[in-house]
Amino acid sequence: MSLKKASLKHGWKLFISIYLVLLFISNVLINLSDTETPSIKSITKQTDSWVLYFSDPLITKNEIVNEVSKSKNFIYWSYSSEYADLSYQNQAKLAANYLDSIGVISVHVLGEAVGGGPAIHFSSKYPEKTKSLSLINAIGVTELELLGGYHLNHALYRTKHVFFMTIKYLVPHFGLFGNLNEKITRAKIQLDSDQRLIRTNLNQIKIPVLIQQFDESGVSLELAKEHARLLPQSMFKFYENQDGKEKAASDLAFYLMSVEDKTLDSEISSLREVQSLLPFDISNNVSAEGKALLILMIVIVLSTLISEDLTCIGTGLLIARGLIGFFPGLFACLFGIFFGDILVYLSGKWLASSTLHKAPLKWFINEKDVEKSYHWFEAKGPAIIIASRFIPGTRFPTYFSAGAIGASFWMFIFYFGVASILWTPALVGLAAISGQKMLSYFNLYQDYALWVLLGFFIVAYLLFKILIPMFTFRGRRVLLGKWKRITNWEFWPPFIVYLPVFIYIIGLWIKFRSFTMFTLANPAIPEGGFIRESKIGILKNIKTIESVAKFGFIEGEESDEKKKDIVDSFIKENNLNYPIVIKPDVGERGKGVNIIKDEEELNVLIPNLSTGHVIQEFIEGEEFGVFYYRFPDQSKGKVFSITKKVYLKLTGDGKHTLEELILKDSRAVCMAKYHFDQHIDDLYEIPEKGKIIKLVELGTHSRGAVFYDGSELQTEKLVEEIDRISKSFEGFYFGRYDIKVPSKDHLKRGAGIKVIEVNGVTSESTNIYDPSHSFFYGIRTLMKQWRIAFEIGKQVKENNPSIKTPSVSHLLSLLR
Repeated sequence: MSLKKASLKHGWKLFISIYLVLLFISNVLINLSDTETPSIKSITKQTDSWVLYFSDPLITKNEIVNEVSKSKNFIYWSYSSEYADLSYQNQAKLAANYLDSIGVISVHVLGEAVGGGPAIHFSSKYPEKTKSLSLINAIGVTELELLGGYHLNHALYRTKHVFFMTIKYLVPHFGLFGNLNEKITRAKIQLDSDQRLIRTNLNQIKIPVLIQQFDESGVSLELAKEHARLLPQSMFKFYENQDGKEKAASDLAFYLMSVEDKTLDSEISSLREVQSLLPFDISNNVSAEGKALLILMIVIVLSTLISEDLTCIGTGLLIARGLIGFFPGLFACLFGIFFGDILVYLSGKWLASSTLHKAPLKWFINEKDVEKSYHWFEAKGPAIIIASRFIPGTRFPTYFSAGAIGASFWMFIFYFGVASILWTPALVGLAAISGQKMLSYFNLYQDYALWVLLGFFIVAYLLFKILIPMFTFRGRRVLLGKWKRITNWEFWPPFIVYLPVFIYIIGLWIKFRSFTMFTLANPAIPEGGFIRESKIGILKNIKTIESVAKFGFIEGEESDEKKKDIVDSFIKENNLNYPIVIKPDVGERGKGVNIIKDEEELNVLIPNLSTGHVIQEFIEGEEFGVFYYRFPDQSKGKVFSITKKVYLKLTGDGKHTLEELILKDSRAVCMAKYHFDQHIDDLYEIPEKGKIIKLVELGTHSRGAVFYDGSELQTEKLVEEIDRISKSFEGFYFGRYDIKVPSKDHLKRGAGIKVIEVNGVTSESTNIYDPSHSFFYGIRTLMKQWRIAFEIGKQVKENNPSIKTPSVSHLLSLLR
């Protein structure tokens, strides 16, 4: 790691540490300074008249209420945090129960700002308990609140609630934002409540009502007028400035007294009665201009980050209500969508792409998958991007994936821009024309669009991937191969196989008091051969060089000419001929292994050797995997298992193509797609009768080799020879040899053995992949080998107390 990267890494650690310390101190101070939510407060005067006051959590002082409370019994309702549901409906119900508990039969109800919601609901549901209703700058009907729709408004309420909660608990502010609790409570009230019910509630209220509205109160004057229209018996008072509070207090006191004395004029004019029955008229709204227009456009832009489609519909409703012009609203929507979608793409590019090649994602997604996705997206991307614009729920994963796989930024910009220009005006325009109905249509569409799309894909998959292929020989055999891969555990992904083994390793961690004790099983190999061990480094340590296939090394930094010279010299000095083997010095599961048959293939390969590679002689014969271990306190080691590696071969019949031969073979069909890719040039040729076609040239299970349990081949002479080779490698006690011998008889005699590779502590006892072995046999075998590794590591530690086990974080860093 470079000095710059190391400094950056430690800088981030320091920053996170300081942040966590400050956050802990801040939360302690906040919890110490937070007072309990005040209980319901009742102030009793020498009068029988009671006022139930639903305030706003952010209003701590109100001159109007203070003045009136001098002559009335007041109940100050608190929105207690002990209630999970702070909705208007629930608060009204709790208030009614409280009145019953203290023996108060009826009250005047007063609601201010957000408190208007529970006040209206209480008066509607409990008319027998309500003498009158008074509203001061009260919130109300959904159509005149914020964006004019339930779903749109609640998206903003939820964002506001999450925002304040984040500031309180994740920002070290040390209590400087003193009213955060009140803001959180207010947002929770709005989030839990359904303002769509208020219009119905208002229509049900028949008691006297006083509506008081101040200018610059933060609540729309049009909303107060709408309340007054829906309540023909109401008295509406408007005060042009805050200086009118004294007058408002006097009006409220007089109004309550008039209700008590029954001197209030309750006659309702026919005109107001008729007006209350008329449907909601949006034409009375005043269009935003200047600063108000700019603020409204900013709100629209920010709202697109929450929900693009709902914001477009909300903007259409604002246009329909006359609060904003079509083009300003459309521009704000387009700008917000454009900005937000670019952020999604860039987050995929910066976050996902930087982790795709690191654990744990790299265990599930290989580089070829990413490369295939890239080419597929380059070819189909335009259609995918445009289609996703019209299907709710698909944009974020589509755009994020585009960034993650490195799809062209300008291609993405162009096509999602085209899609946005087609979709956004249509959605905004339809909402503006159809008004509130558009929201219900969209909700229905949104609820079922993904299910319909999912159903379509399922049907299409069944049709094109299963039903139609069943009518052809190729299709039936490919499906059979897939079925065999599903039902035979030897083809299952490694993470499924190793899940129970990993749980067992955790048990060994507890038993041996060290998670990394197993890495000491091979002190001569860095981390015991956990991962990224150097093949050349291991081969050099085997002193019985006559038992090792001849090898050399190519530095990745060398020029192509130099690499070619190194290979030529290796062949000449060791008196070899083609083929030769060239494989990565650090690699696993046969990745990057190439059998070079001639100089032409070598010239093609050399420019791709960007990292260190091992050159090795190609050994003819049969390949075996021999798993060996020896405890340090024992003079003789043991062979844990033997695996026979069979290179799959087919025989031509002069009638069928190579593709058909692969499909006809009961084993080759399991990996048909892989074999098709490997032999693409010869796939449709008809091999001569009797011709042997080697499908596989590497003894790797994931590349088509068949593994069989070779326990019957173990002999005393074989164990002695493997033990002799192992003892020549000082500090090696546990691992698997990949060897080649002329025949099985040579193996049993321990003769003619050539080691081509040695794998350390994470190597597998590959005999478990014998088709006749069960999944549980494989799990038991793997558990046993891991237990042995821990036991050997413990002995090495006891014999060398100064040796240190690597940290867990160090091992994890190797997986990146």
